[in-house]
Parts: sequence; C-alpha cells; structure tokens
Amino acid sequence: MVIDASTFSDITRHLHGISEGLLAGMRKVVNLNPDAPLRSDESTQRDEWLQAVEAFVRVNAEVLTLAELLRALLAANGELADQKPARN
Repeated sequence: MVIDASTFSDITRHLHGISEGLLAGMRKVVNLNPDAPLRSDESTQRDEWLQAVEAFVRVNAEVLTLAELLRALLAANGELADQKPARN
C-alpha cells in the first residue's frame, strides 16, 4: 500500500477529530439524561441539546473527509498497481 507522510498525518488528524467529536457529543448526551431531575432553566437544557447535535454534525463532517481521503488513497494504490509490470 502506498501512503506518504502527509496523507498519513491527514488521516490521523481526522481520526483524532472524530474521536474528540464523539467524546464531546457523548458527554452532552449523558448530561441530557431523561431520568435527571428537571431544571428550572429550560433554555439551558435546550442549549445543551443543540450543542450535542452540533457535536455530532462535526463528527459527521470529519467522517466524510476521512472517507474522501481513503477513497483517494485507494484510487492512488489502484493506479500504482496498474503501472507495475506483471510478475512471472
């Protein structure tokens, strides 16, 4: 498999973004526990929910970017395989 240092760094950076986004999103969702006592400030609960949704949207964007990078890597590897002479 062909991969250069820059591509590897891009993939690891996006994986880090994914894990951070998932962690942030999960923390927000845990805070929205339906069994928790109701708060007097309804807007705070709504803000936390919106922050959780935004965190998951960010994760989705990171996953899509990673998928594009992996598709490009796969295509590059295919092109390289096409260029190599067949072994006997």
